[in-house]
Amino acid sequence: MLGEFMENFSQAREINLMRIKEAKDNGRKVVGIYCTYCPQELILAAGAIPVGLCGMNENPIAAAEETLPRNLCPLIKSSYGFAVTDTCPFFHFSDLIIGETTCDGKKKMFEIMQDIKPVHVMQLPHLSNAPASFALWVEEIRRLKSRLEEELDVTISDAEIWRAIEMINQEKRAIKAMFDLNQADPPRLTGMEMLTASWSRSFSSDKGEMIANLNNLVDEVGAQPAKGKAKAARVLLTGCPVGLGTEKVIRLTEDLGAYIVAMENCSGYKTLELQADPAGSDPIVALAEKYLAIPC
Repeated sequence: MLGEFMENFSQAREINLMRIKEAKDNGRKVVGIYCTYCPQELILAAGAIPVGLCGMNENPIAAAEETLPRNLCPLIKSSYGFAVTDTCPFFHFSDLIIGETTCDGKKKMFEIMQDIKPVHVMQLPHLSNAPASFALWVEEIRRLKSRLEEELDVTISDAEIWRAIEMINQEKRAIKAMFDLNQADPPRLTGMEMLTASWSRSFSSDKGEMIANLNNLVDEVGAQPAKGKAKAARVLLTGCPVGLGTEKVIRLTEDLGAYIVAMENCSGYKTLELQADPAGSDPIVALAEKYLAIPC
């Protein structure tokens, strides 16, 4: 049964690509994002589909190096290479790109990417614990809301943002519950199974369906007797983002007999305990509190 769940997650990219094309044909908008600092809740509240665009393949890097310095990180060059060669269908379908000032390389990428697509860059404060930083970040999220309304020709209400906040909170809880399965020793999921299930949410055109699939996976694995795995070294993966296409460390580790039991990076646990507080009076402030607390 677990194999069937994993097959569904592994096919999510192709299935959702066709759904997104159909949604575009019916007038729905798509917004491309590159980082966990982007508040997906605003995109959902605008009635658009958020899609992850981080490049995880080396094939388009050569094309990117015709413009970008060769010494930039591969993730940036892969991301820009897909954009400039128009070989990522999710970038192709995006009506707006949302960037952020997380590093100098990304700032340069977003600057020149504006020649290809409309790009909105969020200005991250350098400090997360200063009052001025929080005020700046609140205004940056309000500025993003205004840009989304302008580009997508919609009006985003507070009620729609609160509904989207609850949806993303549910998604975070479902993903965390899946990762928490590996607190067992031996772990209940392999590193590749965790990665496949969690990475597929980047392309989901239906958050409700994705949340249900994750919850069903947790229920199915939790109901099964523990596998007869031998105990072995338990490895925590941290560092840069990992996705399907950059999983060689996971494969090598598990081929050598150890277990990748958790991922701390932004494709893993890093943001999963951060949820917007639904009890506040201003959903923009709730989003600012959540996203400024990301420990990057």
